[in-house]
Amino acid sequence: MRMVDTARFRDADKYASYLKTLAGRLRLDLAWENLRPLLPSNASKRRVLDLGGGTGSASVKLAEMGFEVVLLDSSEEMLGIARRQAKSRKVAAQISFRRADANQLAELFATGFFDVVVCHNLLEYVDDPCTIVRGIAQVLRKDGVASVLARNRAGEVLRAAIKSRDWELARANLFAETAVDSLFGQPVRMLEPAGIHAMLAQAGLEVVAQYGVRVFSDYLDLGDPAGKAYRQLLELELILGARPEFAAIARYTQVIAGPASSVVNRTRR
Repeated sequence: MRMVDTARFRDADKYASYLKTLAGRLRLDLAWENLRPLLPSNASKRRVLDLGGGTGSASVKLAEMGFEVVLLDSSEEMLGIARRQAKSRKVAAQISFRRADANQLAELFATGFFDVVVCHNLLEYVDDPCTIVRGIAQVLRKDGVASVLARNRAGEVLRAAIKSRDWELARANLFAETAVDSLFGQPVRMLEPAGIHAMLAQAGLEVVAQYGVRVFSDYLDLGDPAGKAYRQLLELELILGARPEFAAIARYTQVIAGPASSVVNRTRR
């Protein structure tokens, strides 16, 4: 399977511009609102890994809460934007910027080094997502939390059928290994919630919560709502994304997990 050439992510300005669009803003805001209630209540001395964190949107929010953040990305251009953003928000001192490949986690960090690992929109672009998930499990504390966000096959099928009205493509996306990324024009892996669950389980992680991200907004022409209209859109997306029957058709799947033993202990409490 031919995956996206990650060198394309050197076009960081293009990606940063995308994050300012409605789709980009919703993806960031929805994923953050889903994760935030499950973060450790006391951020002091807690370490977070933002894996493939790109331009640093999640890292900045986490640093503003008081976490010590490591932003790891393979693109120096992305890290440059992240540094500028962190500096403008006065949290640069709380973020360590590391240029490295995501599959180097075991070499870079000690076992159980992080309280939280954020891995959003990375698994679609790597050759072996199982290796990445195993690395996450290794560097995560026994009572830690990991958030994985990945492209959902059902979302690619519906987007092709409803938005593009390309019914041949929609049918093909039911079974294809990859879809064409609309931003970079290159193939990206399509994942399914069951597949993400399986990878997490194989790595010794157990699901705490699951959400759909962008349940309906990708399939409509919504323009660029702001203010009250954007808040209403965000609130409805959050409500639907938390309900399995709607989350199943979202453009992205977000799964929050922890080491299996800690999840059992938390449940017993």
